Amino acid sequence: MKDLDDLAAIRTIDVHDTREVLAAFPLQCRDALAPRADRPLTGRRPRVIVIAGMGGSAAAGDLVAACAADRVDVPVVVHRSYGLPAVATPEALLIAMSYSGDTAEVLSALTTALEWRVPALAVTAGGELARLAEERRIPRVIVRGGLMPRMAVGHLLGDAEIAEALDEISALAAELGPERPTAVNEAKRLAAAIGDRLPAIYAGPETGAAAYRWKTDIEENAKTFAVSGVLPEMNHNEIEAWRRPVAGGLHLIFLRDHDEAPEIARRFAVLTGLIGGSAGGISTSWTRGKSRIARLLSLIYLGQWTSYYLALLYDVDPWSVPLLEELKRRLGAPAP
Repeated sequence: MKDLDDLAAIRTIDVHDTREVLAAFPLQCRDALAPRADRPLTGRRPRVIVIAGMGGSAAAGDLVAACAADRVDVPVVVHRSYGLPAVATPEALLIAMSYSGDTAEVLSALTTALEWRVPALAVTAGGELARLAEERRIPRVIVRGGLMPRMAVGHLLGDAEIAEALDEISALAAELGPERPTAVNEAKRLAAAIGDRLPAIYAGPETGAAAYRWKTDIEENAKTFAVSGVLPEMNHNEIEAWRRPVAGGLHLIFLRDHDEAPEIARRFAVLTGLIGGSAGGISTSWTRGKSRIARLLSLIYLGQWTSYYLALLYDVDPWSVPLLEELKRRLGAPAP
């Protein structure tokens, strides 16, 4: 596909109407205000919160951890594996997040929590996680099903500042949809700028979770590799990889925050001077809104639409994930 403003061609490639799911993202976030646990959490205030999740569900955990970092005095750890880390003691709280409810790693984390007597909360649309939580009388938050996990982050979030975030992403929904022409559509322009180059997305400490989400959305939706990193850490290692001729095949994307520290702003400026000329291209996108959740969600939503338009440019269905599904099938099959 060459013309991102060709609505008929978009419908031909996007056979699952992924565009409608993306357009409804603000409504997902509004739904996040409604669900409540079906039974109260009991016990003392936890000393650490462990969020177990994979893929899109873990991305929601990253957002929670990022938003909690500067205002909650309880550490939040995002766990992406089987079992639980040693920090998960009976004085911790496990939040087991699986949109499908059948994620093996999350089910393993909850099973381990039951064995270790770690208090737990399940967040899911159903599946085995919902069943196990009901059986063991673990509090559950049930969210609406029927979406791909990576496109359901809004349902897995809940925040007191979500109202402002809703305003920002509702405005973005009108600005980034297929009907909006490329000349005034930031996501389409970003996808066109990336083109056939490999995207490398870098953010500061405040927006690092968004950079990683851009990477995974591009990989799942557009079925191409992407790189992500966070300043200042990237300056201490990955910067050395930005040399010709390899760097010429990459498109550099900076995710900037209007509230970023002066030290981070200076690093972005110096980095642009050092590697900007080596890259095949360079783009910068900025957060919108005042609250942390609004700023993160605005960038993540832009990344979702950008990955969608990249998929269209590559003539691939942004919804289906055949290799991922085949991996799950093989893992679920009996061992030979």
